[in-house]
Amino acid sequence: MVPLVGALQGIPAVLLQQNGRGAVLSMQMEGMPSIPGLEGMPNPFAEEPPPSWGSPEWSWGSADGEAHTVAARVRDELGKRHRRTALLSYAKMGAVDFFDLKMALALKCQKARNEGYDAPDGRWEQLMDAMAACEFEEDNLIDQQKLADAVNTRLASGPIEAIDIDGSPNPAGIIAAALEELDFVEKGL
Repeated sequence: MVPLVGALQGIPAVLLQQNGRGAVLSMQMEGMPSIPGLEGMPNPFAEEPPPSWGSPEWSWGSADGEAHTVAARVRDELGKRHRRTALLSYAKMGAVDFFDLKMALALKCQKARNEGYDAPDGRWEQLMDAMAACEFEEDNLIDQQKLADAVNTRLASGPIEAIDIDGSPNPAGIIAAALEELDFVEKGL
């Protein structure tokens, strides 16, 4: 969340909240006075986190689960070649929404399986199954390094080291390498 308007005499800041479907203005904690004109806005301190891989309503592989809705959004957003290229560039810099990157990887693994270009040992389908089994989730959050380590063992070129723009380890860069190996830019999701 990014503060847009600073707190004034006990009134908390108005916040811009990314919710995976765009940005929305949110404000105030329980019991705090409201700012005129913003009554009824969602309260980021009271709302439940959005469904994710570990949520019961996620239902990977089901047409009626939240995963289906997120998959449709990610497919739509990455439906153009230039957007897939941009995602890889941002992932290599460590400046990407990891939630969407993980979904893109899962969808790419699924497509490789369905269209017959998974590795002969089925390593990408196995990774997709491990993601669906929440093996890379802890406390309903993605364990980015654990997922990157699992991806790294599957790369045909062998494990790589990915560093982001400030020299820190970059799990997203390893995911980008897997997407490149699976011809993400050309074949899409």
